[in-house]
Amino acid sequence: MTMTRNLLASTLLATLMALGTAGCGSDDSAERDMAELGAANFSRSRNDEGQIVERYDSTGDGVADVLKYFEESSDPEDPSLTRRRLVKLEIDANGDGNINVRRIFNEANTVRSEELDVDLDGKVDSILYFDGGKLTRKELIEAESGRVGTTRHYSDGTLIRVEKDENADERIDYWEFYEEGVLTRVGRDTDGDGQADTWQAR
Repeated sequence: MTMTRNLLASTLLATLMALGTAGCGSDDSAERDMAELGAANFSRSRNDEGQIVERYDSTGDGVADVLKYFEESSDPEDPSLTRRRLVKLEIDANGDGNINVRRIFNEANTVRSEELDVDLDGKVDSILYFDGGKLTRKELIEAESGRVGTTRHYSDGTLIRVEKDENADERIDYWEFYEEGVLTRVGRDTDGDGQADTWQAR
């Protein structure tokens, strides 16, 4: 039962992520989304921060599973006009009330960071950071402690370095270096000074 639910949720997740990136925050896109889902499955309100929140119920179960957050400001080119910008997108992939995808957008309307709950247990498993739409860093969260155990660094979308805190003292003590995506050397800190003192070529 759980496996089937997770499989369906994974399929739904892919669909919802496509829906989430389809619109960039205009009223026209919102109206199209509402028309596709039906008025009963769409609502719009403001939260305590003054943001416009659009809620979508893509499964028709009465619970919103896609939430879009918008901020409004005066158009710098024409102050008489109001500009609406998508600042956050949240997705509940399996309908359990927990957010499984949370995307934060920058001023350029591209993703700045993304939190993922890959195993659908209600806890963030990884956090991805982007610059100019390209992945620069990925933090892997340990399930038991909730802390970052491994960080992967990227350049132009290619893995260049991995850092780990293997003894859980909140200090990096393990490094992997990559060239063109291929592991070339591994370093370890064995005396706890925060510097690699042993190296192994690969």
